[in-house]
Amino acid sequence: MLKPVISLDADMTAEAVLQRLAMNGFWISVDDPAASAYIAQLSIRTGRPVDDVATMLTRDASRYGAAIRRQWGARVLWYARELGEVLERCARSSGGQSLLDLLQLHESDASSTPSRESGSQAFPTSSVVMDAGEPVAVALVTGVSTQPRIRSPGIDPGEASPRSATTRSASSPVVAVSEVRDVPAWPRIDAPDFVPALERFDVTVGFGTAAQAGVAGGQLILRAPAGVASVEVVVELSAGPGVQAIDGWRGTMSVNLDDVASACVRFTLTGEERVDAWHPLLTTLEVRYLVGGTVCGIASRPLIILHSREAAPPQQDRVGESWSAPVRASAPVDLMPDPAAPDLTIEISKPDRNASSGQYVCQIFSLHPLTCGRGPFPMDLGQDAKTFAADLVTEVKAVGQSILLNQALESVGRLVAQCLPAAVFDALREVAVNVAPNAPAVLIVSAEPYVPWELSWVDQPLDATRPSYLGCQALVGRWLRDDKAAAPTAGITTSPRPATHPIASLSVCNMAVMAAWYKAASGFMRLPMAEAEASTLVTEHGALPLAATEQAMSSFLGASLEKGFERIGGVEAAHFAGHGDFDATRPDASTLFLESGMPIRSNLFRAARYGGAQQPLLFLNACMLGIGGELLGDMGGFPGNSLRGGFGGVLGALWEVDDEVARTVALEFWQRALPAGPTKGEPVGAILRDLRCRFASAAGSVPDSTWLAYVYYGHPRLTLERATTQ
Repeated sequence: MLKPVISLDADMTAEAVLQRLAMNGFWISVDDPAASAYIAQLSIRTGRPVDDVATMLTRDASRYGAAIRRQWGARVLWYARELGEVLERCARSSGGQSLLDLLQLHESDASSTPSRESGSQAFPTSSVVMDAGEPVAVALVTGVSTQPRIRSPGIDPGEASPRSATTRSASSPVVAVSEVRDVPAWPRIDAPDFVPALERFDVTVGFGTAAQAGVAGGQLILRAPAGVASVEVVVELSAGPGVQAIDGWRGTMSVNLDDVASACVRFTLTGEERVDAWHPLLTTLEVRYLVGGTVCGIASRPLIILHSREAAPPQQDRVGESWSAPVRASAPVDLMPDPAAPDLTIEISKPDRNASSGQYVCQIFSLHPLTCGRGPFPMDLGQDAKTFAADLVTEVKAVGQSILLNQALESVGRLVAQCLPAAVFDALREVAVNVAPNAPAVLIVSAEPYVPWELSWVDQPLDATRPSYLGCQALVGRWLRDDKAAAPTAGITTSPRPATHPIASLSVCNMAVMAAWYKAASGFMRLPMAEAEASTLVTEHGALPLAATEQAMSSFLGASLEKGFERIGGVEAAHFAGHGDFDATRPDASTLFLESGMPIRSNLFRAARYGGAQQPLLFLNACMLGIGGELLGDMGGFPGNSLRGGFGGVLGALWEVDDEVARTVALEFWQRALPAGPTKGEPVGAILRDLRCRFASAAGSVPDSTWLAYVYYGHPRLTLERATTQ
């Protein structure tokens, strides 16, 4: 059967494994050293009794699996194990043994790594199921998923939305074909596959006329007005910790449209000494192309840093995956600048591609001049991102409606902020000066989807009248932009999903609202506030009411809706109000429930028929629906799957929300985002900034965490406007 995973590394000691498992609620006994230490720590932080904390945290290890990553020279191997077995072995050990020795992991028993993206429900026994390069489940015992099959919406692959004929992003300026010149090209990264430590080596970045072997990066179009002979492109290079750039990581090239291969930027790098030949540094060279201050896409290629005495990686049998193996092509690079570019873009990447570690790299981009460093800066979460984020949300949940909520959330914010380089906050203050009196717009593009960066505590707030959380100080949005972008669905569009840039404007012809009027037979209580919320959106915003049925969900995701007697296809804005749930024992943990009680898991949204010219804004206002995996940001949850289904923005909650406050948030959001008439709405990031500020409470009163719960994937400056009548 398929089981959700805890990611571990074969080099971790038994003691480190027990500590990580304790933070995820797994132990043999609450009296075990790792468990008792973590429970006591959380008890002190939240003011709750030890027994209450232990009861709240405890999970059943038999319902989970372990995905264990092992570096074997220059290859990566994965092992699927029962989590209970790993827990027991570690508990009986001396504590200093590695998982490699403790579990006697051999090359011959390494697991296969099928991809969940294939859509198959059957996987080989003892396999680690991967999604976009990360472990999301393990197949154990039967080798067949026992998850209930959810009927996929009736989407005909050959039926395209009437609005998706063009491949242009909704935010791209419309330019007549006769006025522009389009020149196709491919990313170019000339670099060695491996190099000894301490030895200088060159990396040449530019463009080529054909795809380059070993480079992940899709075809791009160099676009310029007719008569313009060249395009200026800024190149930002980065790599993981252990690699340095002798003369910096940034360069500029003027690309001659008649000879795209002639322009390049050359970097000189060197790697740190390795401890031994059998553990070379496995990292990734990542290139970001910028035009007009906008990050227009990335390309990458793997790199191996050897011991200084080694001339080549050690030879091994063909087991596991070679680090230098051909990489999957990433999303195309779109060299069109964002007309409403964020003031600050924070990109968090993971060159080691190791989900079991907390090692990341941060870079800073801005269309404004910056005196602070731009990176790449190493980042260390201490734990893997899932465990780190789960610990934060667990603390908020443990405090609940206590008077200690203010202190608990501030401590969470300070811990999150400590993980970011100091230069991020320096850059934030610099761009704030440039855009004053307006608040700066910040886009966070992160390879880790779990950490609530919106809660980062800003020690020197830009506006002292507002709470010091980043999401209260600035217009904040998130996005996905890496080689995990989904390939276009057949018959829809040739644009990647999600798009390279989040859309900055949205013309709304039609809005849909789905609410569930639960009957007793469904097993769910009615939600009067959710029903009233949906009714208000219908009467005040002219939203198309959709019953929470299988047929309506199929029509919505398939962009085949009807309004009155007219077929409208898809919509540009959508709202869901109803019951949601989170089951941590399932690989795809987030679920919304139709009025019959039927569960709809987030992976159905990956098959939605949106994208290209029609990228709707989706607001999921349901209890626990914002949590996917451990947080809203989980790529197996609604945000990641919805963006890969072509939605242009997704809102949801990080934790449980109060029904009445959630209704207030929803109605005010849509009133300000989509006003009646031809008036353009306020930027989504600005509305959420104001709503989050209502978390501040009077001294001595209990605040409501609902105001801080909402997170947003999309352009921080996204504005909506009613489409003019045709």
